[in-house]
Amino acid sequence: MAVSDLLFSIFVIPRNLTYLYVNYKWLISGPLGRQVLCKLYLSLMLVSTFVSIQSLLLITVDRFVAVVFPFRSPIISSKLCHFYILATWIVAMAAFSPTLFALKLVENPGKLACEWRWNEAFGESSSVGNYFLALYVVFYFIPIALLVILYSIIVFKLKSQKIPGEQSANAEQQRVKRN
Repeated sequence: MAVSDLLFSIFVIPRNLTYLYVNYKWLISGPLGRQVLCKLYLSLMLVSTFVSIQSLLLITVDRFVAVVFPFRSPIISSKLCHFYILATWIVAMAAFSPTLFALKLVENPGKLACEWRWNEAFGESSSVGNYFLALYVVFYFIPIALLVILYSIIVFKLKSQKIPGEQSANAEQQRVKRN
């Protein structure tokens, strides 16, 4: 998750700052540099965002198992941790790889612009709206719903547990009362 946050900071924030304050979209001049930044900017922004969401989901599942099933061995062990990290990156990159093909550097009057050319890349039958809707449902809405559900169960489980030592304090009060 730290690497995805770092990539977001390196690629997205400088471009947004230069666009806001200098009204200049690209830090690298020349068509080749702009072509690379055109494809990497949005792709890395989306990939890093969804890697962070997947990482948060893995952390939540690990906490859920630790709280709700405390005597069970952890699902995310230290041996499998590297596999899960690699899997989050592979899934996010595979899901957003079509953006690398659909983003094109287009010359408009007086300037170069990075634009979606979805139909050129994938044909008339595919829709960029349906693609992003499916991605946001699978990588954003479902994980957020799972986060809410799992943390709600964790809170309920923790609230319903008796506090260690509380029972002995009550027993002590009852003994004093009997005496």
